[in-house]
Amino acid sequence: MPSPFVWFDNIGAQREETVHFLNETFGWSANSVGPMTFLESGSGKPFAAACDPMDGLSGWVPYIEVEDLTSAVTKAASNGATIIAENLTGPAGVATFIRDPGGAPLALWKRDGNAKA
Repeated sequence: MPSPFVWFDNIGAQREETVHFLNETFGWSANSVGPMTFLESGSGKPFAAACDPMDGLSGWVPYIEVEDLTSAVTKAASNGATIIAENLTGPAGVATFIRDPGGAPLALWKRDGNAKA
């Protein structure tokens, strides 16, 4: 089974400084696309983004791809998750940000049918 984590956002108030740190420390290159900066490690494809601040979230947030976003959010909530932000549209799909019962943030993400893998 491939990794259930398909993307990572680093959310914070100092995006430019974070991107500089990641580039200098790990050699990750950056491509700014407005409210986020895509990060890639030499594969030619981004795997993460540094993003502008979001109320209630900071730090690294992993994305888990789901087949049915509404059902996944309902199931997560019924199992104790707190919904932080719902149905946010990004360049490749729609995500809902949650916090698990232990306090860790996650994004449940449904790929846009037209987006490339």
